[in-house]
Amino acid sequence: MDERRHSRRAAPAHDIDITIGGNRPARMVDVSCDGAHLELASALNPRGECRISLPLPGGTVRIKARVIHCKLTGFSAPDSGGHLVYRAGIRFLDVDPKLAASISLAFPPPISKPIRNGPIKIKVNVDALEHAAEAGKHGAN
Repeated sequence: MDERRHSRRAAPAHDIDITIGGNRPARMVDVSCDGAHLELASALNPRGECRISLPLPGGTVRIKARVIHCKLTGFSAPDSGGHLVYRAGIRFLDVDPKLAASISLAFPPPISKPIRNGPIKIKVNVDALEHAAEAGKHGAN
């Protein structure tokens, strides 16, 4: 099974809280019409399936998904409970074209900047560079 993304993911403009399996809260880091990257307080079973509740402008939809990966990434801040933080990548299953379009409209991917060809202009403050070099010589002695 090819697990590479088929669509560009977009980070929501504000925090999107979702529910996994009806009772596990998670925060959506980014989303595409094919899947999402989630942050949550408990691990998901890789290759397992789950249902998520995703809020969209037309109402909340429940989507069946497969967990592609899940790993422990750290701890939350002590003022927010100090719990473990996991990051999981999920792939949506059985998403029809209408739902895919709704997701894409609700979370449009960022507009990429054109690739720049040719030379790049850089301003260098030569006096500051020479001063830093001199300070380094005197500090080393």
